Amino acid sequence: MRDAASLWSSRVREYWTLAVKYLRLIANSGFVFTLYLLFLFGSIYYGEFLEWLPEAFPAVLFFTLLFTLLLTRGRVRTFLKEADLVFLLPMESRMKSYFRASFRYSWMMETFWLFLAMFVLLPLFLDRIAGDFGTFMLVLGSLSLLKLWNLAAGFQEMRLPDDRQVTLHKAGRLLLNGAAAWAVFSQSLVLSAAAAAVFAAAWFAWFRPIRYPLAWGRLIAVEMNTVRMFFRIANNFTDVPHLKQHVKRRNWLQFVLRRPPFRPGSVYRYLFGRAFLRAGDYLGIYARLTFIGILFVTAVEPWWGSAVAAALFAFMTLLQLETLHRHFDTMDMVSLYPVPPEGKDAGMQYWMLRAGIVQTLFFLAAALPSWENMTAAAAGAGIIYLYGIQKRLPEVMKRNKKS
Repeated sequence: MRDAASLWSSRVREYWTLAVKYLRLIANSGFVFTLYLLFLFGSIYYGEFLEWLPEAFPAVLFFTLLFTLLLTRGRVRTFLKEADLVFLLPMESRMKSYFRASFRYSWMMETFWLFLAMFVLLPLFLDRIAGDFGTFMLVLGSLSLLKLWNLAAGFQEMRLPDDRQVTLHKAGRLLLNGAAAWAVFSQSLVLSAAAAAVFAAAWFAWFRPIRYPLAWGRLIAVEMNTVRMFFRIANNFTDVPHLKQHVKRRNWLQFVLRRPPFRPGSVYRYLFGRAFLRAGDYLGIYARLTFIGILFVTAVEPWWGSAVAAALFAFMTLLQLETLHRHFDTMDMVSLYPVPPEGKDAGMQYWMLRAGIVQTLFFLAAALPSWENMTAAAAGAGIIYLYGIQKRLPEVMKRNKKS
């Protein structure tokens, strides 16, 4: 076997070579530009939001709950593959440098996400918790150390043979993280010192004594889920051939798929409806963007702000749902259906139109009771969907056919 450190480096390089390819496609899709506009739009109203926020708002509790979840989640990226269960398992004693490199990499990446969350919330932190930047950096350093402890404890949890034990240890970490986050954000030296002592005691008494061999099957499953999550996001912008699709049963939405007319032109309408409601994460992305858009439309006061917010989230939704057109391209059985190819475009437009109408109605209701805001929100979202269905979507369909 190659040196473990060089094996880890090659695995990381292989992963990021593929990931960068998809990140470029995401950047070229216009989604990044949309996020940039959203950032500019949000920054304009951040100050107004802080002024509107009541003085009694429990900022310490809010930060504690949010960062308790961020500290508890996360895992050590091992970059293991399914075949490693056969080829690397016998070499576990020689893999220490491999897992140390994975641990350092994961700590760096998780600290980055903590920093990103704190950076977004920096105005709220400076306004309601501490007014100096030095305290912010001290809190960020404390959170990074807590994440280091959580990664080490979480990796030890992977050794446990019983999933119930893993859940119990994770619940214990959640409680400890809640207490530590409260101590950090309340800026209490006594509580922080007590939390540090409790964390040290928990490590030596609860996590370090775990001496079971590594559960390679669990490590590989965690790694595969992490990779699948990234490719699922990328699949919303471009075709990811090796992504395994997961279908979720949603019986409560069956009424949407009422029995279609029994004619060839309705085949793709039915298939796209099934895919939108049950396959991949189309419905989840649509619901999340609609919900966040409702928050923005509700919070923005000028009529033009409601129009921009509605149009922005309608455009992001349009970008996400365009990939539905390629959902069945890799399924040979669908290509055997004796239906005209025009039915595919018609079926796609059918669902895009209805998704746009429903989202526009939500934005319209969110802008109540201002008639100007209601009209602006509906017009903003409606124009984007009409543009998408009449111009952008046909161009996407043509590109998909050529490819």
